[in-house]
Amino acid sequence: MKSKNYILSVLATGLIAGSLVSCSDFLDTKPSTSVDDTDVFQTTSGAQSALNGCYYQMRAYGSGGANRGDDYGIPSIQMISDMCGEDVMSNGSGWYGFVYNYWGETQANIFRASQLWTFHYRLINNLNSVITYVDGSEGEDIDKQYIKGQALALRGWTYFNLARLFQQTYAIAKDMPGVPIYTEPTIDSTQGKPRGTLEDTYRQILSDLTAAEPMLDGFVRSSSYPNVFDQTVVQGVLSQVYQVMNNWPKSEEYAKKVLAAYPLTTAEEYANGFNDHLAKSWIWGIKQTEEQNMGDYSPFAMWYNGDRKCWTFACFILSDQFADLFDEGDIRFKQFERWAVGSGETKKEFWISHKFRDNEDCRGSMVVMRSDEMLLNAAEACAHQGKDTEAKALLWQLQDLRNAKRTEASGSELIEAILRERRKELYGEGFSLFDMLRTQKGLERTGNHLDWGGLITLPANSWRFIFQLPGAEMKNNKSLVDEIWPAGDQNPFDGVYEP
Repeated sequence: MKSKNYILSVLATGLIAGSLVSCSDFLDTKPSTSVDDTDVFQTTSGAQSALNGCYYQMRAYGSGGANRGDDYGIPSIQMISDMCGEDVMSNGSGWYGFVYNYWGETQANIFRASQLWTFHYRLINNLNSVITYVDGSEGEDIDKQYIKGQALALRGWTYFNLARLFQQTYAIAKDMPGVPIYTEPTIDSTQGKPRGTLEDTYRQILSDLTAAEPMLDGFVRSSSYPNVFDQTVVQGVLSQVYQVMNNWPKSEEYAKKVLAAYPLTTAEEYANGFNDHLAKSWIWGIKQTEEQNMGDYSPFAMWYNGDRKCWTFACFILSDQFADLFDEGDIRFKQFERWAVGSGETKKEFWISHKFRDNEDCRGSMVVMRSDEMLLNAAEACAHQGKDTEAKALLWQLQDLRNAKRTEASGSELIEAILRERRKELYGEGFSLFDMLRTQKGLERTGNHLDWGGLITLPANSWRFIFQLPGAEMKNNKSLVDEIWPAGDQNPFDGVYEP
């Protein structure tokens, strides 16, 4: 396998055990296929700067090698996920339209599969360098522990993303091919790894995350760096991982650990536009600055938003079937607006949302994880364990805050009610595709979904939801058999997986 490994040159500061690394202590390497400058790891200050480069890579332009406006790491992955679902639509005037209409973007030789693969494996290789070399750095042991703990957590999260994008969900696919696992830095001559099983992949995910959690005990990040992993972010990711694995007691346990540290999003915070990383309910976010921002390609620029003073593609709108889920008095529904374009026979009406609005500088912060998701994780986990009373008590906390009608259902109907509440609460935050996969639900678009390609139905466990491995990986990695599974290692593009 030819590993394309870039540690980005970043003028960034970071927090090590309460002290700031200066802006001059950044990792300055030219793009290459290997980390040949291990001198940066001579000190913990240099190791922290290398880790800063990894954090920056997670939201940087071109971090997936596509070098286009929909290649911005985590924010792009979130928007891809939402475009694959039933609630957010693309009107075709901007980016992500081909994701929305499923016109082949999960195929091996379309740029999207390569973008997602490259983003994650570049990040893994850079994290492997941090994990491998930090112990030999000169500095305090506690600094090394915090740096390594973050790197392990980030690697676990990265493999988790790969597992969800490139294979069916764990509950039905744990014996099917996973993704190649690398735990040491690679160079051009490194032999490519086989896919192993999805269970192998999840074993690595849990190994990294559970090792990282105690290592970050006592680590306090600066409020200026909401993208940095602390112990609560690791616990939140663990809740997500166990949720996908249907390990409901563990998903509940870790969600409640996070809930003990963060309040829920208030009605006022919900109405403020989702752009402030200082919101008390935000567990993990991406702060945009003048130097580091997505500009005209941020999620804010994608939403059809009549009051945005900055440039907008005005392409993300909402479906009628989604708007119908809300009670009229729900504060989330009050952020919707019926919008009309054209006149006479060409007049079209659709719903727009004011949930995401830029700040005055046109570079608002972007949310990745907040406490409300953890509450919904805990509620769903309780419901799956037959603890309906506790599940409803958790759900009611959120519904009362949103002025929504309390759910009175029980059993399987309660689980479905919690899943609907997830859609209502978390839309636009990157959960649609991943929730559809883990719950094994099909895509059923109705109402005003656009008939130029978006008005489609796909069955549960469709291979159209799963990205194929990039063609270059299949060609260059000699450990892979370039045939469609089960004859080889390539994911099918079409059809349905029937467990």
